[in-house]
Order: sequence, then C-alpha cells, then structure tokens
Amino acid sequence: MAKQDAFTTDEWAQLRLAPALVSSGIAAADPSGIFATVKEASAGMQSMIASLKSGGNLELFAAMAADGSFPGMPDPKVLVGEGSRDEQRQHLKKAVLERAKAAAELVASKASPAEAAAYRALLVEVAQKAAQASKEGGFLGIGGVRVSDNEQSYIDEIKRAVGHG
Repeated sequence: MAKQDAFTTDEWAQLRLAPALVSSGIAAADPSGIFATVKEASAGMQSMIASLKSGGNLELFAAMAADGSFPGMPDPKVLVGEGSRDEQRQHLKKAVLERAKAAAELVASKASPAEAAAYRALLVEVAQKAAQASKEGGFLGIGGVRVSDNEQSYIDEIKRAVGHG
C-alpha cells in the first residue's frame, strides 16, 4: 500500500495531475467549443473524485483524496508546443499519453498491484466520463453522439498507454 510519502513531491504532483491531463486530451481529441470543453473537464474531475472516494480502502486513493493542495500545472507551451492549432492539439494528445503512461508506471513501481490496477482504471474512467459529458457533431445540442469516433480512438490509446484492459 502506498502513502504520499512513498513519492517525491514531483511524483505526487504527476499522479494528481494525470487525470486532469487525460480530460484535456479527450477535449483535444474532438474539440467542440468552450462549453463542451468545460463540461468534459468537469465530468473528468467528478469521475476522479468519485473514484478516489469509492477506492478509500486503498491507501493511495485515500491519500490522494485527502490532499487538498493544488499541484502546479505544467507549462502549457511544453504540452501544446508550436505550430497550427491542429499541430498543437496533436502535440497535446501525445504529451497527455506520455504523462498518463509515466504516472501509471510510477504507481506500478511504488504501490501495490491493486492500487496500480485501480489507478489505471481511474485514468480510463476519467477519459470515458469526459468523453460522455457532451455530444459531438450536433448543432446546439441536437443530434450528434455522446462519444465520437475520435474520442473513442483516444480512449483506446489511453488504455494502451496505461496498460489497462
């Protein structure tokens, strides 16, 4: 079982930020405006909070839930890079996958197998809930689908990156 003190300050921030980054990656997978992006981010964070609360029997999740501090965000320029909007979105998606994979590997190296599996599941659940938060491809909420093909493809990439399923 892993407690916060099993991780360095930077590692702890990495674990806590990965779910928020996953939500950002989903928003970048199929951008549909500011309101949809806010809905997706909010749904992702609500999913993370619910997972941490329901996984309270795991020391890692209990420690993450108890930590009320706000980890420092990475420099946005590092995440999105340079180039056109499309190039920046692609760079962000890649950076998110790399950071999610690194966070999952970190947990696997320092926590119990049950905690590592639960953390991987948390990242995938955040992605799925964020993708389901708003319809894609419709007009003013009419038509469209809950999870677009681009979002589903990115969820599948997240699953592969973190070794889930």
